[in-house]
Amino acid sequence: MTSGLDNLSLALFTALAPAGVVAFIVLALARIFSADHMIALPFAVALLGFIASATHLGTPANALHVFAGVGTSPLSNEVLSAVVFLFLSGSYWMAAFKVNFPDALAKPWLVAACLAGIALLACTSQAYAVRTVPTWNTPYTPTNLIFAGLFEGAVFSQIFLSAAKAPLQRTGIVLVGLAGVSLVGNIAVMAVQNTALNAIANNEFAAATLAPDYSLIIAFYALAGLAAIVLDGWALRAATSTRTRFIMRIIAGVLAFAAVFAARTVFYSLHMTIGF
Repeated sequence: MTSGLDNLSLALFTALAPAGVVAFIVLALARIFSADHMIALPFAVALLGFIASATHLGTPANALHVFAGVGTSPLSNEVLSAVVFLFLSGSYWMAAFKVNFPDALAKPWLVAACLAGIALLACTSQAYAVRTVPTWNTPYTPTNLIFAGLFEGAVFSQIFLSAAKAPLQRTGIVLVGLAGVSLVGNIAVMAVQNTALNAIANNEFAAATLAPDYSLIIAFYALAGLAAIVLDGWALRAATSTRTRFIMRIIAGVLAFAAVFAARTVFYSLHMTIGF
C-alpha cells in the first residue's frame, strides 16, 4: 500500500501528459487546417509531465531497464510511446522555426505526432492493468484517465489558442462541449468506482478504507470542473474583452488541473495488492 503523495510524480504525469497530448492534437488540427498556433505550449505541458514521471525511476540509468520490456510490459510500452510522441512533437516545434516551412512536410509530420499522442494515451490507460492490484485492474482506470485527459486538454487548448490569437468562437463552443461531456462522464465513472471499492478486499483490509474521502474528492472534481467550464463558456461572450478572456481561461486551466490532480492522487492511494 502506498499513499498518493508517495506517488506525486506519477500523479503529475497522468494529470499533465494526457492533457498535453489532447491539447497538442487540438492545436495540430488548427495548424493542419489553417495557420500555425503555438505547438510549443501543449508540448511543454506533456514534457513537464514526462519529466515528473522520470523522477519516479530513482536514477536516469533505470530508464534503460524500462525499455528492455517493450512489447511485453505495459509500463515499457507507455515510456516508449511517450518518447516517440515527445520526439515528433518537439522536433516539429524546432523545425517550424525554419522560414517557409512547407505544408507538404509540416502536415504529415503533425499527423504522425498526433497518432503518436493517441498511442501514448492508449498505452498510459493500460499501464495499470496489473493483475495483482485489483483496485487498479478495473475498467474504471483507463476510462477515468481518458475522460480526465479530454476534459483538461479541452480546457488547456483554449488557453493556447487564445495565446496564439486564433479565432476561437466556433472552436471554443466545441471545446467547452467536449470538456462538459468528459467532466460528466468522469464524475459518473468515479462514482461507480467508489461504490465498487466496497467489493474489493485482501486479507488485511477493504479497498474502501484506502480512500475514505473519495466522495469529497468527487465533489471537488465536479465543482472545480464545472467552474472551469463556466469560465470558458463565459469567455466566449462577444462583450468580454480579450484580456479578460485570457485571464478567465487561465483560471479555468488552473481549476481543471487542480480537479484532475486531486483525482489522480486518490487513484494512487488506492494501490492494494492481493493477499497481504
